[in-house]
Amino acid sequence: MLLKSGKGAYLYLVLFLICFALAGCAQQKASDNRNPEYENQKIVVEGDLEEPREITVGEMRAFSQKKLDASLTRTTGLLEEFKATGPSVKDVLEHMDIKYQDYKGIGFAGQDNYYCLVTPEIMAERELILALTIDGESELPEELRPARLCVQGEFGPYWVKMVNRIILYKEIPEKDITSVWVFKNLAEGIEPYPYEYYGNKDDAIELAQIFSRFDNVNSKAFFTMKSADGFKKNEAINMVSQRYYIKVTGEDAPMNMAPNIKLGMNVAHIAWFSTNADAAVFPEEIVELTGEQQTGAEKGISLQAILLEVGLIDLEKKQFEVIGTDGNSVKVSGQELNKGILLIKDDGSYPVVWNEGEGLRPINNLMRIRQL
Repeated sequence: MLLKSGKGAYLYLVLFLICFALAGCAQQKASDNRNPEYENQKIVVEGDLEEPREITVGEMRAFSQKKLDASLTRTTGLLEEFKATGPSVKDVLEHMDIKYQDYKGIGFAGQDNYYCLVTPEIMAERELILALTIDGESELPEELRPARLCVQGEFGPYWVKMVNRIILYKEIPEKDITSVWVFKNLAEGIEPYPYEYYGNKDDAIELAQIFSRFDNVNSKAFFTMKSADGFKKNEAINMVSQRYYIKVTGEDAPMNMAPNIKLGMNVAHIAWFSTNADAAVFPEEIVELTGEQQTGAEKGISLQAILLEVGLIDLEKKQFEVIGTDGNSVKVSGQELNKGILLIKDDGSYPVVWNEGEGLRPINNLMRIRQL
């Protein structure tokens, strides 16, 4: 019996070694059959590093390959599903002796210059994967390579295609919003650009011209957009300072537009956007986030609700000036802001009225609310 048992164990060992060898040969064969042009494509890691670093697709294949049943919704509402495999961004960075947790934000740029900034919240809550294969194919198609960023649980604009640059940010200036503008009145006098969208030429306002009207724009800060349905997207301000537009007429407006933003990756029905110190609101959209408040026979948006929505805090400790397009203004405390109501009129104006008995002067058409 012992002899038989020993022979059985010996046979099992031989079979195991044969299977292991065959698997190794199959893996080597698969590796040999890969397209060297694709395997040698590089992703550059740059930003807050002493010097940029590079890694190839072939090198990334040696890391642990995460498998994902990917599902994303484009801003058009289209659902896209596929099976993705590739290393995590964290593993790629740690291979380069870069500590993932040392960075406050990571930007991903594609070969088409599309760019998306991943915030610390998303970095902490989601696993970022660089897909190298999709639906079992040995390599990505041309329109996706070198890699596609997968961020399960986030909308389409975060799923960057053709990733060839990763930009690391150790510090991102915190927002300290001191002025909140009505976009339409802020953009008065700027010549709109005719931007083509699904065959139509819609009016679009260049962001660079809007930024020129702000008091202080820090190029290292986040540019944040939020849509009426609650979707929020961040980008680096220096990435949106040239040839970047807000489409203000036509379908899905207000919407961000740029040559490198493919349709379906836009933010539709923008309710507000902000830089480091300024925010601009679209009253017809932001009301979906703030709700309405009754004042006499009319409904409008609480000024306090607007400021809280765009990120101001501790309003009760601050003083503000509510300024109209005609230059008239009224100074109020943060507590009094809750008594001010922004109305949306059919003639395109945005007057501010105050609850009865407050003794505060109404504003015919709001330009901005400025913190004193």
